[in-house]
Amino acid sequence: MKNHFDRKVGVWLDHSQAHFIDFSKGPASVETAYSDKESQLRFKGEIGSGSQLGNNRSTNSEHHTHNREQEFMHEYYNMLSDRLKNYDEIFLFGSTTAKDELYNKLKSDKQFVEKIINVKSADRLTENQMIAEAKKFFNL
Repeated sequence: MKNHFDRKVGVWLDHSQAHFIDFSKGPASVETAYSDKESQLRFKGEIGSGSQLGNNRSTNSEHHTHNREQEFMHEYYNMLSDRLKNYDEIFLFGSTTAKDELYNKLKSDKQFVEKIINVKSADRLTENQMIAEAKKFFNL
């Protein structure tokens, strides 16, 4: 028999970090996961938006930069969905589009077909505010 703490998680996230508010073991516990995305994606030798190649300078295409950023976000969302697959009810909230992007990824994954997933916009919150928001959502 499941109790009201069974496999529920709130996740406040943006593109750089996710805070998991886990209610499966009773009182809320919070863990943070970070994305590998940097604010400025550069390889060794790059300065500004271009690369130094010997005495010459080459510019990075916008397409190339966008692809690298997409790869980092793809890995981040894969890591988050891996952590979420053991929960039955998932509450995603945050101030950026990251919550919606993760929601779309989860909805297209057959492992999440039977799971309840909700999304809500929320400002940047302190850890205590995150816990309170998740408790309020789950009526705990």
